[in-house]
Amino acid sequence: MAFRPACLTISIIVLWYGGAHAVQQVKSLYTAIDLAACRTVAGARHKPARLCEGLPGYPVYVAEGKRGVYLSVGPNAAERRAAQQTLKAFNTLSDRSGNRSTVEWRFVVRNEKPVPYATIVRYFTQGTGGAGEVLVVARVTERETCHIAYVDALATPDAIVLARKIADTKARSGTCPAEPSVQGLTGRSPM
Repeated sequence: MAFRPACLTISIIVLWYGGAHAVQQVKSLYTAIDLAACRTVAGARHKPARLCEGLPGYPVYVAEGKRGVYLSVGPNAAERRAAQQTLKAFNTLSDRSGNRSTVEWRFVVRNEKPVPYATIVRYFTQGTGGAGEVLVVARVTERETCHIAYVDALATPDAIVLARKIADTKARSGTCPAEPSVQGLTGRSPM
């Protein structure tokens, strides 16, 4: 009788071990937004507009409007919802000292290629209350990119941890909301 439970235990361990490798591990890659290295997009709604290098098959579209930056990713990035979304406060992708933002891509690997499901980008904001920093979490699919959440990076402790959690839960398995939500603490950064 003692022999049978030991065999059962070994089988469960083997099944669990094999199953653990089948789970897709979430990963991050980073691409810098260097507007000087991007190509100009003609006929865009907001100008100037540029197409920058991102992940394979997911270029980064950046346009500048009166209020600030419109950033979208993916095939036909200029046609996606994110290309029409920006924060209410005036915003840019570089701070006063010229440091530029990067795109953090949250992705899984399929067929040996990175497949993104979210991006996180730091926007530098300006309002009547002063300057701030907001992390914009966007949902990415093969057909759509949209803002899903804004995190005040100055008010929220470990803001990037919260942004990644939102990306890995709401962006990965949710849908595009009518309006992005504000997550974490607020009050330090104009949004």
